[in-house]
Amino acid sequence: MSACAICGEAIPDGSRTCAMCGSSAEDCMPSATGLRLEKPARPLPQSLPPGCRYCPGCFEVFGPAYTDTFCRCGVELSSELPHQASEAPPMAPILEDEPFAPFDGELPPMAPVLDETPAASMPAGPMKPEPGTPCLVLYGTDKQPMQYFALTKDAMSIGRLDAVAGVFPDIDLDQWFDRGTIRKISRQHALILRNRAASTFVLRPLLGNTGTQLETQMLEPQQDYPLRPGLRIILGGVIRLKFEIA
Repeated sequence: MSACAICGEAIPDGSRTCAMCGSSAEDCMPSATGLRLEKPARPLPQSLPPGCRYCPGCFEVFGPAYTDTFCRCGVELSSELPHQASEAPPMAPILEDEPFAPFDGELPPMAPVLDETPAASMPAGPMKPEPGTPCLVLYGTDKQPMQYFALTKDAMSIGRLDAVAGVFPDIDLDQWFDRGTIRKISRQHALILRNRAASTFVLRPLLGNTGTQLETQMLEPQQDYPLRPGLRIILGGVIRLKFEIA
């Protein structure tokens, strides 16, 4: 039994289409990249010899003689294992002053788009989606919306663009931040998955992400977390989004 390269759901033998996101088992990823989102076959190395690096995507270890920055599967190599990190990613503070209230069945009001904001102060992008459209809202440090990303597909990837590695996320955050900030999140950071039958959405952090936070909870990779309007998502401790119904 194979697994969908987009959302990781199992595909029964004899079928070529994922029942969760509708992706083709053969055509959902460019063949030139060799990238796969499923769990690598080899285990995560417990330690790295001096001068060695490993691939966070497929867990292959490379010696000092390997000079390329990227693995053969297209993922950037790292010289530090996850369990060797000196400390966990910092918990990002909640920007709103008011305490978070449990969802009571009514959609909370969206923060207004400020028409007086100078157009030159933010990148060009689509306006607020039509009413009733599920979306992710990107917020700046001033607590104001920077962009609305409509969730129009059953599986949408979140990350930063890397054309050389063949990474083209559906929600590309690269253009909204400087290089020092955007490099704190992963190229393939997380997925937003939609269940059409139940009209619900879940957030799935991907392997190798630099830290994904839902409100004050740090999330585990490859686990699904239900989303409801008003929940805040923080990537890499620096980029803040909110799941909303426009």
